[in-house]
Amino acid sequence: MRTRPLIAVTTSELRRPEDGGARPQGEPPKLEMALATLYPEAIERAGGIPVIVPLLRPDAIAALLDRVDGVCLPGGPDVQPSVFGAEPHPELGPTEPRVDAVELALVRAADRRKLPILGICRGMQLLNVARGGTLHQHLPDVVGTGIEHRQPEHGSIPTHRIETASHSRLRATLGGPALEVNSFHHQAVQSLGKGLVATAWAQDGTIEAIENPGDRLVMGVQWHAEGLCAHDPLFELLIVAAAGAQEQIARPRAVAQSAAEPRRLASARSRSVRPRRPSSAQRLANAG
Repeated sequence: MRTRPLIAVTTSELRRPEDGGARPQGEPPKLEMALATLYPEAIERAGGIPVIVPLLRPDAIAALLDRVDGVCLPGGPDVQPSVFGAEPHPELGPTEPRVDAVELALVRAADRRKLPILGICRGMQLLNVARGGTLHQHLPDVVGTGIEHRQPEHGSIPTHRIETASHSRLRATLGGPALEVNSFHHQAVQSLGKGLVATAWAQDGTIEAIENPGDRLVMGVQWHAEGLCAHDPLFELLIVAAAGAQEQIARPRAVAQSAAEPRRLASARSRSVRPRRPSSAQRLANAG
């Protein structure tokens, strides 16, 4: 069994040749995938191994998810409104329909395999849409401008407060009832997707976190947790959950292997093994 879980991290941004000029002695301009290094760094720091996912065909998505233990959906551009049945808002930002299609397929395939999922900013919105939810396209139209949800400050600086649900996995992980977060979005969850509940809210009512109640970790946060050191426990939670997914995958394999072996009489020296008490990290992963 692998000792460090493999975490699939999607690349939700594309950079086109016209977005930047050629650099002296550099590669010629071409279509490129982009991912902030803060995401894989946070996953590795938490004890996992990030696996950066390019734009894949559906059959390749299935093959990939058969080999990883969890999924992290990063921030990125706006979600194309057509995927949740809406017309584009005049303030709609850049979108990547190709990326939307790959990430939606990946989330649904991860759900079928019951893999743990952590969504960040756009990743939370994408998770909600994959479950049949919808999004507000431009928050100022809905909640006004009392809170600046697209802050000018650096991502390491929290700029507004949120309230967390009392019995949520989020509060069990980061504490509460209040948290300070950063903010870089203008789309937000409107109607919740299947099986999801809201577990944090901004003071203007904006949904700031969603979870799927139960033993399996499925969580999305609207802020950029990868930029806040105090929120590293969210990535640690993902790694603990992914390690549990490893065990669930390994157990059926072990059963199948033992069934293929000839039956042997139990040794007289066989001893019963007392079950271990769950670690504090495991109890944290099962909180909520």
